[in-house]
Amino acid sequence: MQEIQEYLMQLEQTQAEIKNSKQALSDLEEMEKGAEILAPIGTGAYVKAELKENSEVVTNIGGEVFEHRDTEAAEEILEKQIGLVKDTQKELEGQMTEMQQQMQQIQAQMQQAQQGE
Repeated sequence: MQEIQEYLMQLEQTQAEIKNSKQALSDLEEMEKGAEILAPIGTGAYVKAELKENSEVVTNIGGEVFEHRDTEAAEEILEKQIGLVKDTQKELEGQMTEMQQQMQQIQAQMQQAQQGE
């Protein structure tokens, strides 16, 4: 059960990261071409860069394969990812509830067995 709780926490973090990415896309659309930005080059490391395109992004589609997409399409993908994360969270929460109910039933049966002795 603890593993499920830890996984649920990871899913919360993933959902927050996706929402941050979605917000970054919205912010990008509002920026002017030629604006100075900080582009990430690794964990916690950035380089100053010039924005050359604000209506298209490069997205990772898996396995180190990247694809150019307009920001609207990228936002739709992020929205779908949020939906998948939420669905997984609901499923895990349902499993946890079911496990808790089973544990309560087992405890009740054990108490009845002890009282019967």
